[in-house]
Amino acid sequence: MTSRLSRLSRLSRLSRLLPLLFAFGLAGAACGGYGDGDADQPAATTAPDDAGDTTDTVVTTDNGADVDDTATGDAPGDGDDDIADDTPVIDRTGEVIRVGYVNTEGGAISLPELRVGGEVAIGVINASGGIHGAMIEPVVCLTDGTPEGAINCAVKLIEEDIVLAYMGVELASEAAIHLWLDAGIPYVSSNSWGPTERNSPGAFLLHAAFGAYAVGPAKTFKDLGIDHIGVITQDSPVGLDFLDNIIGPVLEHNGIEMERIVVDSSAPDWTAAIAAAQTAGVEGLMGQLDEFGCIGMVGSAAASGFDKPIFAGSCTVYINLLGPAALGTYTQGDQWIPSIQQFAPPEIAERLEAFREDMTAAGYANMIDGFAVAPYSAWRELEFILETIEGPITAESVIAAFDNAGETPGWFGPNLRCGQAPWPAESSHCTSEIMVWQIQERDDGTVGRVPIGGGFFDAYSYSGL
Repeated sequence: MTSRLSRLSRLSRLSRLLPLLFAFGLAGAACGGYGDGDADQPAATTAPDDAGDTTDTVVTTDNGADVDDTATGDAPGDGDDDIADDTPVIDRTGEVIRVGYVNTEGGAISLPELRVGGEVAIGVINASGGIHGAMIEPVVCLTDGTPEGAINCAVKLIEEDIVLAYMGVELASEAAIHLWLDAGIPYVSSNSWGPTERNSPGAFLLHAAFGAYAVGPAKTFKDLGIDHIGVITQDSPVGLDFLDNIIGPVLEHNGIEMERIVVDSSAPDWTAAIAAAQTAGVEGLMGQLDEFGCIGMVGSAAASGFDKPIFAGSCTVYINLLGPAALGTYTQGDQWIPSIQQFAPPEIAERLEAFREDMTAAGYANMIDGFAVAPYSAWRELEFILETIEGPITAESVIAAFDNAGETPGWFGPNLRCGQAPWPAESSHCTSEIMVWQIQERDDGTVGRVPIGGGFFDAYSYSGL
């Protein structure tokens, strides 16, 4: 009980972040919290007393000192076997590739995992020879989640001779996205942090499109033979817009009737929401909710004896907190993650193990089951994109490399198709593939996620959009 209360206390510090970080899974945010089973769920940290005002600070980080010099595994494209005979030999020894790295941390809301994961990956890339010999040098600017902080970092880093701007997490991206794009600097992240960047030339979001997270539930219920569900969402403009303009049409395309159940965001009555679903005679339940909402929905459903299938959006924290009450529910994500490493294809499992080793060697073993996996994978994918550039590495050549990359390897997930708009309405995203998990009791007795339905699938092909 004490452990559960402690987790809820940590989550309360994330209340402003949850609609972003969890509602659509660190993608419409971001790929949700990653741990399950008996692992503690990571949470945002608060700034130490001596952190000072870091909103306007630009810091050049020295990643090599914190990362084991013996890199684990080869990057895609490394090694003679991967290079065609007619591929020109590129030698960038002595070059430095300066990249901007923006992250929200150091203030009341702080997510260092989304910086640390990228820094560890950059350190591993550099230790293994860099980009054809060139070392990546991140110039870090920390923001506080406000428009002013986002603008200050953009203005500072644009003057720093960087070739791309990477967002670990930028909660106020909408305020600064046009500054980056107008300056001709490619805007890159693992996932989207605002609506404009999802469909902007010069922006590249490596993982699943925002809209893809409406499709996992629709496909799952259709596969189960269910054609009448309740959809519970919190009363917010973003949530209602997504419900009416994405979820509704996707469900209709898949032959599923929807009962719209809206709860008060500030004082939700989950018992009443479950009762409304039962009165409507639904055959399944879907939540488009933040983590607290998923806890309330799944917990109240169990207490009310609701025994129909439940799809808890992209939530994860409820799995630990509710334990057996979470069994049988469904959730989704766009990457293989450490807690389900045993189910991953061998190549991905090896990379996840390397991620564990790299994070441990760098002194961040406590972040392995957290958000760090998203920027780590993104930078290993960026490594491949940068290695395709034959001439000077500039902002212009990075944009061209993304636009002309074709299909490139995904590090912990499906292959990327940057520049091909796999989800047309969100043309900046490089993939539209997601995976559905069911919460089951595993062979080792733990309660956690198990992949179902054959792994990743192209959500757009099921969307009808």
